[in-house]
Parts: sequence; C-alpha cells; structure tokens
Amino acid sequence: MARYVVATRRDQRDSGDVATALDAIRGEPGIQVVGAADPHMVTIEASDEDAGRLREKLAGTHFVEAEIRRGLH
Repeated sequence: MARYVVATRRDQRDSGDVATALDAIRGEPGIQVVGAADPHMVTIEASDEDAGRLREKLAGTHFVEAEIRRGLH
C-alpha cells in the first residue's frame, strides 16, 4: 500500500458545509489513517484503486495526492 495525503480544499475549509479530511475518509473501506494531527490534512495508506475511488468521491471538496518523500542528502 502507498501513502497519500488527503487535504480539505482551502476555499472549502471555512464554509461549514464541508467535512474535514479526517471526517470525509472515516469509515471508507481500504483506507488506513497513519497521521491526523491536523484534521484538514490527513496521511493515509491505501491501494492505488482505493485512493482513486476516494479521489473521485471527494473531488469537489478535497485533494487526494500521493505523498512525496525526499531525502535530505
């Protein structure tokens, strides 16, 4: 499984009508939360298929992008 970042779109955060990223992914099958210090920006582990499904479902309110890790060498 790969890691992804799920983030609430900035223009949606204060609307009150949109769930936080943490609330939006809660209960989704195949999604495991690995970091949620900020409920609007959550790190998850998921298969490519599950992440794609989540990306389609949340397209208007949240970003779902692969986590990019870089070494500091």
